[in-house]
Amino acid sequence: MILQIKKFSEKLLLPLGRKLIGIPANYFTLFGLFSAIITFFGFIFNLLIIIIIFLFITEFFDQLDGVVARLQGPTILGGFLDSTLDRIGDFFLFIGVILGGYTTMEIGLIVLIGAFLTSYTRAKIEALGVDNLYGVGLLERTDRVPILLIGAILQIWFPSTLWWTMIILAVGTNITALQRIIFAFRKFSKKIQTQKTE
Repeated sequence: MILQIKKFSEKLLLPLGRKLIGIPANYFTLFGLFSAIITFFGFIFNLLIIIIIFLFITEFFDQLDGVVARLQGPTILGGFLDSTLDRIGDFFLFIGVILGGYTTMEIGLIVLIGAFLTSYTRAKIEALGVDNLYGVGLLERTDRVPILLIGAILQIWFPSTLWWTMIILAVGTNITALQRIIFAFRKFSKKIQTQKTE
């Protein structure tokens, strides 16, 4: 994880999270999805200010829902909604970049594949018995949106920045998926060897 956003978000957002503890964390997850959808239309209509503002809001709610969920106590439904709606949000963001003409179809699809594989491998590995895969891999979701936001801000001065941002995400997300596949292979191979020797 390049930016390590999640490490700092809880410390920064904890006071706000405590004030909002009476509001279900799932609401913040939904707000994040709505922000991603608005960002999608920002990309479609090439409204760079809207893109920047709502990418920031998307990331804000993505971090806030995690902080509030930890304070309230995570639930199975909350975990499911968070993971599922984040994937829908990713779809809107990256399809928006493609349809807005900021990248090619090929690069955009490679980013989408890498992003979804990153999330799928985490979910599958954790479902198979690993408590928390956070920190395994180059780019997590908490890195992808800020990187896209930085690219959108720099796009104001350098018109090809979002194109290069998508190249970085295409490489980074697929490296992350590969890192997690290798992690799973090593982790579960050890379990097989241990079971054989018992």
